[in-house]
Amino acid sequence: MAAGTRNVRIFVSEQCFDLLVDAMAAYSKESRRFQTMRMTVQAACLRLKSHGISKQELEDFLADYAIGGDIRIFLEVGPEWSGDYDAVRAKVKEISEKPGLDKILVPFAVYLAVKYNLL
Repeated sequence: MAAGTRNVRIFVSEQCFDLLVDAMAAYSKESRRFQTMRMTVQAACLRLKSHGISKQELEDFLADYAIGGDIRIFLEVGPEWSGDYDAVRAKVKEISEKPGLDKILVPFAVYLAVKYNLL
């Protein structure tokens, strides 16, 4: 692991897993290049960094998607994009009163990026 890289390990629901997989596939088709989950989350965070995130959007997402589950995901957040990840994480933390921020952040960021055609 490179210096400044951190590993985020989350357990998500099948519903969130399907959201992530579908977004990866759509992003791969759109870019005409295979996109991994890391690349998809990285692009979502980059494009959401300057995008407003409302408490209502988070509440709507949490109402529609079961978050916690038993599907394990490892996400390597490297120094080249940790600033984007942390900026979106800070926005979600500001509006959320829920524990397990990364477990919410990863699918929520991808959900918003898909919703606003940012991928």
